[in-house]
Amino acid sequence: MTLNLAGDELLYLSQADVVACDAQVGELEAALRHAFLRRAEGGVWSHPKVTISAGGANIFRGKGAVMDRPGYAAFKWFGYFPGNSNGVPDFMPLIVLNEIETGRPVAIMDGVWISAIRTALISLVAARAMARSDAGTIGFLACGAQARSHLDMFAAAFPLTKVVAFSRRLETAEAFAAKAREKGLQARAVSDPRAAIKGCDIVISSIPHGSADNRQLDANWVEPGTFVSSVDLGFGWKRDTLAAFDRTVTDDREQSTAGPNGVLNYDGPFAGDIADLVSGRIAGRTSRDERNALIFSGAGLADLAAAAFIYEAARAKGLGTRLPR
Repeated sequence: MTLNLAGDELLYLSQADVVACDAQVGELEAALRHAFLRRAEGGVWSHPKVTISAGGANIFRGKGAVMDRPGYAAFKWFGYFPGNSNGVPDFMPLIVLNEIETGRPVAIMDGVWISAIRTALISLVAARAMARSDAGTIGFLACGAQARSHLDMFAAAFPLTKVVAFSRRLETAEAFAAKAREKGLQARAVSDPRAAIKGCDIVISSIPHGSADNRQLDANWVEPGTFVSSVDLGFGWKRDTLAAFDRTVTDDREQSTAGPNGVLNYDGPFAGDIADLVSGRIAGRTSRDERNALIFSGAGLADLAAAAFIYEAARAKGLGTRLPR
């Protein structure tokens, strides 16, 4: 069943609708790779994040991108309120999708699932080029939603056998390790972050901003041959150690500004970005012992690629709720 929308209607996709699209990892990865390739070819336009303070650590943030093929624009808006309690999430994103022939909005969708999956997809696309293909051990620094989505993605893409998990609360790391064992992996929780780096072929850091573990990791702990994905914009790491990596890439050089006044906890330089890797403008891993890193800001292009895919899948499956304009 295909959902045909009249010109005066919007499609609303709840979180359940988004999940019910049953998007496969391979399909989403292909959509994201295509978006980065269009970026390299000049068919994508984007803008740096917009951030508005809401007092203290609370912020509102928006980011978006436009792509010519397929012809969509997306903008993701969210509040980040780290002090939320009583079961209220600290992060509840919403995505607005427009078609670019006329500019009209065609869908509004919950962004929680997309935000988790697209971040892991960014890491995966970079890892395809920058990590060793025989990577068997993966370490996690913080064990929240990003760690869970990364574990799902990387366990399917690499021949992983071992997981090492660190979190500020050991019981959180132990629960994450239990989930990894359910996937048939050997897994252990550790109370020392260095133990989640030592001996690991891939390292994922997703330490929340403002936490007690911010800027505590030392890039000199990373061993030769390791790939690090710093989902935390580099803020999990000591700034003056990040130069220890042999090569560092980002998701979008125009938006991932480095230096003291940049959006990242990094002073540069970048070897390139993911569009450069996907298009072949720069090489991936150049030696087995190279220590590589992805430090990214989470540019809106990935949200656009995933949202466009979900929208088209939802229409094909007849999912969602029609809303009058």
